[in-house]
Amino acid sequence: MTKQNIPRNSSIDRRTVLGLLSGSLAALAGCSGGLSNSGDGGDGSAGPPEEQSDYIEETSIEIVENGRQLALEVAVTDEIEPSSVSIITESGREFVSDYFSPGETRTRLSLTEGEDSNEPLPRGQHTLYLRGDDVETKLPLELGTTFEFEEAVPGTEHEKIRDDSLGVVVRNVGQRTGAATRTILNGENKDSKAFEPIKPGETGIVEFTFLLSDGPHCVKVEETTLREEELTVGFLWSDPVTVIQPIKYTDRFDSTGNGCKRTLAGEPEEVTTTPTKTETET
Repeated sequence: MTKQNIPRNSSIDRRTVLGLLSGSLAALAGCSGGLSNSGDGGDGSAGPPEEQSDYIEETSIEIVENGRQLALEVAVTDEIEPSSVSIITESGREFVSDYFSPGETRTRLSLTEGEDSNEPLPRGQHTLYLRGDDVETKLPLELGTTFEFEEAVPGTEHEKIRDDSLGVVVRNVGQRTGAATRTILNGENKDSKAFEPIKPGETGIVEFTFLLSDGPHCVKVEETTLREEELTVGFLWSDPVTVIQPIKYTDRFDSTGNGCKRTLAGEPEEVTTTPTKTETET
């Protein structure tokens, strides 16, 4: 097992601290002195582990360092002497582990791996494995929620995005905190800010940059062209949201010469996507 170099000091950007998904970790069998294992089917109906365990005091998901790394913080009660905690993936692979120093009751486990790629923990029904003196407990760990499309908003109508961008507003209708990770335009990945957190019951806006920017000319023959752009928002541990948004490209003649103006044309239509497979599904 390897110890992860996830920072433990107060320099973490607390503005992005996420309370761990009410129900993000399923039920814990909380008897000391033996190995316990229980699950609730991963539907998120159980409360947070600190409400169901004699060992766990607090859990949270945090975005650390440059905003491209995630960590699961685990705090245990001072009534036990913990030694280590690990995340075991659905396929049985040890994703990460960390050790408690003597007298320490709090540690962080990285939820991303790879120095450059920062790949998140894959989807699936994983396990949080806590060990210590007279303590050995397994907790079902399944992260994920459900997002729904709300609306498409031009940047001129929303203060959080550029005027020449298009924002896709999504709502978290599940019981767990989730995060948007990427934007895809017509099947191609676009630059986007990583790990935008969206808590249960809240909305977030994801920016498709420059999608409504005016250009020097329209690549077309007709005076006006209508294109259906496919916009996809990807999330951590949750199915993506995809919509088709018609955009009108219009030739513009003014004192500066020819130009191309882009405007929204009609209402977006949500596309049903195929659910993302978990680590062990084929």
